[in-house]
Amino acid sequence: MLFNLWSRLSYFLKDFSLFLILLFLSFILLIFGSFKVYKSEKSQKTKKIIISLLFTIFLFILAASMLEAYFRYVYDESDGLGFLNTNTRWQQRHVVTNNYFYRDRNFNTEKETGVIRIGVLGDSITFGGGIEKPEDRFSNLLESKLKGTSYKVEVYNLGKSGTDTETQIKDFEKVKHLNFDIIVWQYFLNDIQPEEKSTGTPIIDKNSQQAKVVKFMSDRSFLFDFLYWRYSSRYKQTFEELKNADLNQYQKVEVFENHKKEMKSFLDEFKKEKKEVVVIIFPFTHLLGPNYPAQNVHDELKSFFAQNKITTIDLREDLEGQNPQTLVASKFDSHPNEAVHAIAAQKLFEAVEAILNAKTTSFQLDQGTSKQPRLPK
Repeated sequence: MLFNLWSRLSYFLKDFSLFLILLFLSFILLIFGSFKVYKSEKSQKTKKIIISLLFTIFLFILAASMLEAYFRYVYDESDGLGFLNTNTRWQQRHVVTNNYFYRDRNFNTEKETGVIRIGVLGDSITFGGGIEKPEDRFSNLLESKLKGTSYKVEVYNLGKSGTDTETQIKDFEKVKHLNFDIIVWQYFLNDIQPEEKSTGTPIIDKNSQQAKVVKFMSDRSFLFDFLYWRYSSRYKQTFEELKNADLNQYQKVEVFENHKKEMKSFLDEFKKEKKEVVVIIFPFTHLLGPNYPAQNVHDELKSFFAQNKITTIDLREDLEGQNPQTLVASKFDSHPNEAVHAIAAQKLFEAVEAILNAKTTSFQLDQGTSKQPRLPK
């Protein structure tokens, strides 16, 4: 306990050293400056003005230091773009990775007899962007619901922030040996972006840049960094540019056709291996409403998955009519919040349970037995 206390104190003294020094120097300036002024032969009016000025400087530094401490150690909200220093602290507080570098418990290579293993593939939504507790993500909620049935289930979260379809397919090769029976594939409307030629990456790179003097201040002050990005027009502009860049990709016939071929090839592999797939499409939650800009894209995607006989859940249909502000992780993070994850988990539970029940019925008919079977491989 004493070691942990000393460790935290040492970290604080190092992390907050600049502001502790400023506080100390301003206090010394106030005390000795006031003493010197008081002893001087200046008029009483001049003395009061100088001492008041010294006191104001000290109070300003004290207030700024307290706000700095708040944004470093108390403020705890994620940032959808990842531009802010506070987002880095959020990640440090809430994200722990496992033996496969995913945000989940350690994965067990050996699969117990009778266990149904489900792999949940996706991007930052599956990862849990903006979700503090992993158990509040739709993958964890799905596992909890399935464990309330007669099936023995393991759900592995394979979500990684910033990935697109192309990257997710490549990453899956590294974990396919875990022998999943069912794949839940979370789809978001920027997954069409090509890995090497993403039109979103240059927008992030460009808009995250800061002038040298601004970067110097941001690197040293969470308070300055927070205020800079919160009042920067580039922050809001970035979301708009990214949305347009993502949706424009679906308008490019060649890009969209290549994207569908890539997905079809991946899905065909699962069909050959007789593995079930459920696709869940997440909308732009912060843009939902009467003039939702991605309606046609949702319809196109549902049609594609239907043609490939893939069970598909379109969450847009379940979230329509709700206030978008009640669906996002925070004011500055448009990732879906815990309430949306809960809805997604319920829809997935219904779909996965139907698959398991169908498999069970099929197995029983084939075997001519009413005993509780294991899911066929």
